[in-house]
Amino acid sequence: TNLLGVVSRYFVTLDPVLNSSYEMAQPITFTGDFEIEVEFSTTSTGGENTLCGEELYLKFRVANGSLQLLIGDGTQWRINTTTGVGGFRDGKLHKAKLTKLGDVYKVFADGVEVISTSNTATVLPKVSFIGSARSNAYYFDGIIANAKFTDQSGASDVVTTFKLDQATANTESSVEGNNSVTYNNIPQSARDLYTLDGNIWTDSAGNTIEVAS
Repeated sequence: TNLLGVVSRYFVTLDPVLNSSYEMAQPITFTGDFEIEVEFSTTSTGGENTLCGEELYLKFRVANGSLQLLIGDGTQWRINTTTGVGGFRDGKLHKAKLTKLGDVYKVFADGVEVISTSNTATVLPKVSFIGSARSNAYYFDGIIANAKFTDQSGASDVVTTFKLDQATANTESSVEGNNSVTYNNIPQSARDLYTLDGNIWTDSAGNTIEVAS
């Protein structure tokens, strides 16, 4: 926020044709309770728009406009659940949140609970990619604003955030400095600075994203 009260923020356009994604230097593996937050915007009708994850451990994605959660043990999926009719391919900016508390997994969309499921299988959800779930597949088609991962398994929360706005380098460190992501095929032109007016984000070229109400 500047002195005039204008809020600025970076958004990254991920192109599945270019195989755009982020790969973490060190995967984040959750051994207990955790939270994941990702902001996104898409108009894609595809079923493999992965927000983050790793194959057969975790896929948190937008499937045909619905939020979908898959969690596995590295060999098979143990949880595979999807919201009802999807409205998350409308080109608006949405916030997706995944939480685990005990054996209960919940998914929230813009603060509203849309999935609640329980599973007692031994799983270790892992995140190695943002905008993909594998180094050569499941690419997100649209815009991701940031990503935040909170490990709640210890005495205090361990938070790792990626602003995804480092346009001058190929690798970006997290806020905590204990991880980093490497840009894969994301040109500098796809990393735009938006300003907020009301509920509309506008970039320097006049492109807009409406914040979901």
